[in-house]
Amino acid sequence: MNITPMNMTPCHCADSGGLQTMSTNVGERPRYYARQLVMPDDLTLEHEYFRAKMRRHNRFLHGWGVVCGARVVAAQQPWKVIVRTGYILGPYGDEICIGKDQCIDVRTTCVTGQPQPPMDDCGCTEASPPIPADTAMFLAIRYVEKPSRLVRVPLGGCGCEDSACEYSRYVDGFEICTLDHCPDSHIAPPEPGSNTQGPLPDCPECPSEPWVVLSEFTVNVDGRVTVLECKCRRQVVSFGNMWWACRTQDDRTTQPVAPAPAGPA
Repeated sequence: MNITPMNMTPCHCADSGGLQTMSTNVGERPRYYARQLVMPDDLTLEHEYFRAKMRRHNRFLHGWGVVCGARVVAAQQPWKVIVRTGYILGPYGDEICIGKDQCIDVRTTCVTGQPQPPMDDCGCTEASPPIPADTAMFLAIRYVEKPSRLVRVPLGGCGCEDSACEYSRYVDGFEICTLDHCPDSHIAPPEPGSNTQGPLPDCPECPSEPWVVLSEFTVNVDGRVTVLECKCRRQVVSFGNMWWACRTQDDRTTQPVAPAPAGPA
């Protein structure tokens, strides 16, 4: 089940150190002035400018992978798993937010991020051919952007036929898919502390696949799913839970002081 990336905007990394050069001119943003005629291209350029900056910031500074949550647990029904709510950074710097628990039939190639039935009853899903029993498979997620809210646009004619329809919104979404391989980008993580010293670092390479793997799993002939959550799962180092206690000068001076060690006689 090797899924071909689709509906994605890849990094288009240049040869100069993997710097991201998106299809739009992300180094340029519109300047507004009085009595200016603002066109759709101007407004699109503005939000693409800031989106590209956000992607570069995420990819080069924070990296990518699971930030928090997105745990995978086996459901009560055969062939089903539940992906819990979570927050993920995609390989190309996109944010993926799982706002509701997702019930996934692992026999289905891909499932879009939509509200799911209650977790006690995942419901019936039209499934693909059964996956091989006791074979290592991988549950992965990727960012997907979809157009939404179709509206009628008048073309200036007199009749109903003189109009067209356009999507008026884009919706950030995701797609959860079953893979038959663990991407190379999820193998051999760096040793802890290995990035704190050494030669001048190069920019991160542009990933060739859009996947963030959530877990490895196997299924027996009866459809019972065994989740190996930490296998082939890429986590991002997060400081979301880091904090420090503020102490005043008085607090510090009232702390007991340990006696000095006795010197030689």
